[in-house]
Amino acid sequence: MYRVLSVMKLQIITALGVGLALPLIAADKPQAKPETEAGYIRFREHPKGAVMEVAVIQMKNAKTGAQVDLIGAVHIGDKAYYEELNKIFKGYDRVLYEMVKPKEMDPAKPRDPKRKQSGISTLQNFMGEKLGLEFQLDIVNYGAKNFVHADMTPKQFAKRQKARGENMLSIMFKSFQQEMAAKKKGGGAAQVSTAELLRALFSPNFAVDMKYIFAQQFQDMERISAGMDTDEGSVILTERNDVALKVLKKELASGHKKLGIFYGAAHLPDMKEKLIKDFGYQQTGTKWVTAWDLPKRTVRKKR
Repeated sequence: MYRVLSVMKLQIITALGVGLALPLIAADKPQAKPETEAGYIRFREHPKGAVMEVAVIQMKNAKTGAQVDLIGAVHIGDKAYYEELNKIFKGYDRVLYEMVKPKEMDPAKPRDPKRKQSGISTLQNFMGEKLGLEFQLDIVNYGAKNFVHADMTPKQFAKRQKARGENMLSIMFKSFQQEMAAKKKGGGAAQVSTAELLRALFSPNFAVDMKYIFAQQFQDMERISAGMDTDEGSVILTERNDVALKVLKKELASGHKKLGIFYGAAHLPDMKEKLIKDFGYQQTGTKWVTAWDLPKRTVRKKR
C-alpha cells in the first residue's frame, strides 16, 4: 500500500509538470513548507490562506528601447486570474500566444463540446472541474486585435516529434524517471506525506485541500519540465520557443516596441536565456499575478 501511494504521489507531481508545459490542446513524514521565491511560479501562505502566483518577467533592449514581457501562464486557474490577464494584455502592442492549432482555427470561437479533446486537455478540464477552477481557453480573450499566434500547427508539431522520436508518453516517462532519481538523492519536488494526501482525497473540503497540495508542487514545475529536454532540446519546449521567437523578430521588425509573450511558465527559462543571449535583452523587473487565491484550510478537530 505504501509503495502504491508513493508512486501515486510521484505521478501527480509528474502530471502537473507535464500538464503545465504541454500545448493547449511522498515522504513518510511531512516536511516544512517554507515560502519559496521561485523564478516563474511561487506559492505563498499568509494568515488568511495562500496564493499561487505566476511571474511576468520584464525584459528590455537598451539599444532599441523595445520591451518584451514574458507572461507566464498556468492552464487552469481562478476566473479572476484570466480576467486580470485580459486587462494586462491591453497594454501591449502585440501579445504572442501559444497554442498548437491549425492556421485556420479561430481560438476566439467557443469550443465545440462534440470535438474530441487531447488527453492533456481532458486532464486539465478534469482538474479544473474538480478543483473549482477555470480553463484558460474559456476566459482569455483570444479575439483581441493585438493577439498574434506564435506556435506550431499540429502537423508541424507531429512532424518534428516524429523526426526526434519524441512522443507524449516518452516525455512523461523521462520526467517521471528523473523525479524518481531526484527523490533517491534526497531532492525532488516538495514532499507530500501519505497522511496528507489521504486526508485531502477523503476531505469534505477536497477542492481546497487538493489545491494546497497541487500549488506547492507547481512551484517545482521549472525543474520537472526541464527534465523533458535532452541536451539537444525538445519539440515540446525549446522548438516551440524558437517558433515564438521567430514571430517576435518579425513583430519587432514591424516597429512594435512593447510586446508580451504569453506562454506556459515552463517555457520561460529557455525564452529568457535566448532573449538575453540572442536578442540583447536584460531583465528589468518581475511582477506577480495571482493564479490561485486559496482560502484558509479548515483544521478538523481530533476526536
